[in-house]
Amino acid sequence: MKIKKSTVKMMVLAGALVAVVPACKKKGCTDPNATNYNAEAKKDDGTCTYAPDSSWYTEVEVSGVTYRQIAGNIDVDRTLTAGDNWMLSGGVFVTSGATLTIEAGTTVHAADDGTTPFLSINQGAKINACGTASEPIVFTPVADSPVPGSWGGIILNGYAPINTGTTAEGEGGTGTYGGNDATDNSGTMCYVRVEYAGKILGTDNELNGFSFNGCGSGTTLHHLQAYKGSDDGFEFFGGTVSLKYAISSGNQDDSFDWTHGWSGNGQFWVVNQDASGGDRGIEADNNGDNNTADPYSDPKIANVTLVGVNDGDDNNQGLKLREGTKGNFLNFVVTGFPKRGCQVEHDVTLGNMDGGSLTFKNSIVDNLNPFKFTTSAEEDATGIANFEEAGNNNATAEDGSLVGFLSGYVGTTDSGAGDPTTWGEWFEAGSFIGAVPAGDDWTAGWTKEL
Repeated sequence: MKIKKSTVKMMVLAGALVAVVPACKKKGCTDPNATNYNAEAKKDDGTCTYAPDSSWYTEVEVSGVTYRQIAGNIDVDRTLTAGDNWMLSGGVFVTSGATLTIEAGTTVHAADDGTTPFLSINQGAKINACGTASEPIVFTPVADSPVPGSWGGIILNGYAPINTGTTAEGEGGTGTYGGNDATDNSGTMCYVRVEYAGKILGTDNELNGFSFNGCGSGTTLHHLQAYKGSDDGFEFFGGTVSLKYAISSGNQDDSFDWTHGWSGNGQFWVVNQDASGGDRGIEADNNGDNNTADPYSDPKIANVTLVGVNDGDDNNQGLKLREGTKGNFLNFVVTGFPKRGCQVEHDVTLGNMDGGSLTFKNSIVDNLNPFKFTTSAEEDATGIANFEEAGNNNATAEDGSLVGFLSGYVGTTDSGAGDPTTWGEWFEAGSFIGAVPAGDDWTAGWTKEL
């Protein structure tokens, strides 16, 4: 039988069509657990979406507002979303291996339910909480009229060295910290504001706004505010973590505090006390039981403005350096404290000063009783070499004549400043005295004013 060429061509074309059709499968989401599951889809195209896992929080209503309440342990990666209301009830612990992410613009409330709310990042866990200047992350009580000490604040526990033993337990049962990893990483926090924290649980058992317990240098901290806490604004218990762009506002105990071997860096710090209370702008210790314990507290800190207020008991002071601390301090402004500007006490601390491992340079102390130096044997040891000696480039006064450039805590002066970049690349070029230049107010927008 003779077959026409046109017929052969049609058969070949038909065969080609038959071969192609089976390969055209409908694409879509093929997971029945997804919210956009398509029963007709034969090939998954990666577009599946899922409803949020609500098993780790409980919805509660307070004053007509629905909150996602968190309690206990967070043991897998979780995210606090900016579009939802979040609440902490009791101690909330992010456990080893888990990361807690908090979106920019999120507000996290502390419950008023008879518990002591706090957020603790355990050793081996991480926090990823970075807001922006226009969308900060805020931690605050749920109460309509919050007061200092309403909750416990934020605690980061790392594996970096401390000088009270290999490990220690955080105040208020907030977690174990300490170890031998100086570069440990507990995560990142930036543009975060903590309000009305620092709950006092008992004698020498107080929670702070921010507590950095044995945190390592791999942790990133900048643009943080502790606002109106009942205890310290920022406290470092050992570790090597550094902090840049920090403001402690209206905290009722020490604004910045370190002990047990902290040896990180600090730059651009502000203390802004108010009349409701306040103790020291900076309280610096090595170890109260053993002033020579190693590793020493030995930070480098530059560009700091400490503004005190008389709270009625005439007891506030700018800096108290004691119990064996070392450290280098540069480009400070200290003013407004009714008791004194800077006190150095205890024999080991004074020995560090005499030996050059505790320095205070290129700074202005315009404050009543600018300096005081105290040994165990003599209440006022004026004969000891001190920070006022020639070569330190410090200026002192008691009448406010040296701080006319300040408007509140904003303002700096170039006159007599040192260069912190000689300490290392972590430091920014802040060749001025003070923390906040008038033309570059890094506190604007994301902080809360007193």
